[in-house]
Amino acid sequence: MDSYLTDLLDDDGLTALAAVERSTRPERLRLMRTRKDLSRRVQAGEDLALDEATRAVREDSTWRVSPPPPDLTYRLVELATPATAEAAKGALGAGTDVWVADLEDMLVPTPARLTAAHQVIAEVAGSRAGDPEPRVPTLMVRPRGLHLPEAHLLVDDEPVSAPVADVVTFLARCGQGLLDNGTGPYLYLPKLETGEEAAWWDDLLTRSEGALGLPPGCTRVSVLVETVQAVYQLEEILHALRHRVTGLAAGRWDYVFSHLRTYGHRPDHTLPDRDAFTMNTRFLRTYTEVIVRTCHRRGVQAIGGPIALAASGPFDESVAMTHARVHRDKAREAKQGFDGAWTLHPALVPVARAPFEERDRLAGADATGRWRAQGEDEPQVVVDPEALRDVSALPGTATLTGMRTALRSSLTYLTGWLAGEGTAVIAGHIEDFGTVELARMQLWQWLAHETRFAEGPTMSTRLLDRVLEDEVALIRRRGAREDLLQHAVRLLRDAVVAEEPPAFLSVQAYEVLLAVSRSAGSLEGGSAA
Repeated sequence: MDSYLTDLLDDDGLTALAAVERSTRPERLRLMRTRKDLSRRVQAGEDLALDEATRAVREDSTWRVSPPPPDLTYRLVELATPATAEAAKGALGAGTDVWVADLEDMLVPTPARLTAAHQVIAEVAGSRAGDPEPRVPTLMVRPRGLHLPEAHLLVDDEPVSAPVADVVTFLARCGQGLLDNGTGPYLYLPKLETGEEAAWWDDLLTRSEGALGLPPGCTRVSVLVETVQAVYQLEEILHALRHRVTGLAAGRWDYVFSHLRTYGHRPDHTLPDRDAFTMNTRFLRTYTEVIVRTCHRRGVQAIGGPIALAASGPFDESVAMTHARVHRDKAREAKQGFDGAWTLHPALVPVARAPFEERDRLAGADATGRWRAQGEDEPQVVVDPEALRDVSALPGTATLTGMRTALRSSLTYLTGWLAGEGTAVIAGHIEDFGTVELARMQLWQWLAHETRFAEGPTMSTRLLDRVLEDEVALIRRRGAREDLLQHAVRLLRDAVVAEEPPAFLSVQAYEVLLAVSRSAGSLEGGSAA
């Protein structure tokens, strides 16, 4: 049967995709092995550190990244949503400066949804004109990470990598049109860990541009700093992408998940409930300070992370409280030196914008507030490994209530995800796959270290199963589809009780999604060669 990609790409596009996959596959596989090797060394007691082999890159104060294009010089607020027609309509009318059309954590990668997403992106791309003015949304696309496969197209009898499928499809369908309209193809790169991985993305883009006949270097990127490993390699990541990169963005909850994935096996790194600590805690404050200082040194825009709160309905006390929390969070980022910030809900765009505009007004910035590169004398950034790992003084504790919340939100989300819903509002929070990854790693850590909850009970498999049974019954009463709920239960429980937790639950969830699609007779296969 034909792949969904054969509906999106012509023969030349499919040929380009196959060529890019073949040329980038060996290095991608090597990078994945390198990730696993580092993870094993850290579990054996090694600590992350700066790479002595790239000291010259960090100490060379002369290099800067290329200036951003005009329509990426004003990005006080960036709205990230799934790449759906409904979300696009809301985003383009929200007054945001950038719309991040997400193909990763917020979108379920079924053939139908990926097809619809690329059609929406192409439609929006056709309406962009390179306008550098504030509140005119510039299109950016977040492809899937290099650890994810795309099972619906085979090259040499192996699935293509998801980022190759996403990038080549976007560039083939939209690249030249965006350039003709005075803008360009812009991407947000997820889940990077090292400068070598950044070099792989640069090579992927260079080969894609060449295969599709696009001008070399026309694809500009920003990077989501979502992993602990990346903080030790920010200079190397920027250097590898120095002709393309325009910004670094803090991905807060993905970063906490990465911290747990890296250090969760250590009892002294046990974290309290997710909502018990804020970005002002030492290990998170240090992480964001490294991002800001590195950006200022190299001429890159620093973009703050999203706060996962929803705001909808009439303006009542609960909505007012949400606005106040978002305002405080963005005021902290503005004071810290970030140039702008993400938000996940259209109604929060003006709330997130206000602190940055106020800061610029007080600082005497020009009327547009357009970003301007920092000075040439920024000092070398000192990365403090002890501070980055320091969770000793976190407020709060692990609670039985927090355990129930983690189970309930994860099961609710996973059941909906298998049904095709990439985001969900749960208990006032906008949840995507990243927050599920964090929740299941916290559950794993509490179980592995037999954490005693504030209410008295100690985390155990017996307690897990008892509470899990309660939460399943609750979700079942709410009308969840039974077969999908049972898949969600198995996915979550297997990840929590595993001796070694999976690096990404999304990989296992994708396999279940494929199985569900096969049983429904809707899986599309295909081969590009």
